[in-house]
Formats: sequence, C-alpha cells, structure tokens
Amino acid sequence: MDTDAATSAAKLARINALDAVEPRGLLRSVLLKVGPQPWFIAIYRRLGPKIDPTVSRIRDGAVMRSLYGLPGMVLHTTGAKSGQPRSNPLLYARDGDDFIVVGTNFGQLKHPAWTANLRAHPDAAVEIGGITLPVTAHIIEGDEWQSVFDRLVAVYPGYALYLERRSELPPRLFRLVPKV
Repeated sequence: MDTDAATSAAKLARINALDAVEPRGLLRSVLLKVGPQPWFIAIYRRLGPKIDPTVSRIRDGAVMRSLYGLPGMVLHTTGAKSGQPRSNPLLYARDGDDFIVVGTNFGQLKHPAWTANLRAHPDAAVEIGGITLPVTAHIIEGDEWQSVFDRLVAVYPGYALYLERRSELPPRLFRLVPKV
C-alpha cells in the first residue's frame, strides 16, 4: 500500500470510529421534529450553510456531534461552472465505507448547486470530525435508489417529507466512495 493509500485508510478508520458512537445530542430530538417544518426550513436554509461549517470545525467536530447528534460532514467540491472550490454542510448515511448524500434542497423544486458540481467533477472530499478524506462521487439511480434513500431517512426522517414535496423532481442521490 502506498503512502497516500495508507494515509487515506487511516483517515477512514478514524471516521469509522466516530460514526460507531451512538448518536446523541442536546438538539437531536428537537431537530428531528422541527427540521421538516416549513418555518424551520426557511430559517435554516439561510443560516445553516453559514454556521454549520464553522461549528463542524470546533474541537474536530465534537461540538457539532454533541449539539446535533446527527452525522454531518462538509462536502468539498469544485464548482461546475466556475471551477472554484465550494463547501457545503450535509447530513450523510453510511453504506459500508461509503458515504451517502442526497440533494433534497430542503424540499424545493430545484437541485442544489453542489449536486451539479459532483456531476461535473466527481472527485471531491468529505470533512468529518476534522478529518478530510478524498472521495469519488457516483450518482445512484434505478433499482438501488429507494433502498439507499431509505438509509438517509433512517438518519433523518425529514428526508421523506422533502421527497413528497419534490415528487415532480426526484432529488439526486450520491454514493461517495473513499479513495483508499
């Protein structure tokens, strides 16, 4: 195993250890209840992307996990049109060593920009608990879509409501495969 692969494997092992801890958090039950509410969405979709990346870096993500109790990452992509670096805070689910993310855009009828970025430039990175890991994005479609989406709903039930609101435009679903 070369040095880069060994480093990535060690980073993935550290992230796996973080994800093995049972989710708890002061705000977890509140977020699970109010997160899908239209009033909360209107506020959070403006504030969350500004606040979450900063909070996720405090004490290597420990503050984010202890507050929210939900698995959060910062996804680092390359802009589809601009070619500039972009960062987005997202919830995720796990499928083995892979990370699953969905572009629900809080139930709005348009895809979030980060999904176009991944389609144009599938090489990206995830930042979890202060650990940055390179990944390659693969869009999930067809028969696999529902079972993988159900993993996300198990993490955050609000995704099911977002899907109902987006019935005319199914959200893009991605598998982020670590480069190890």
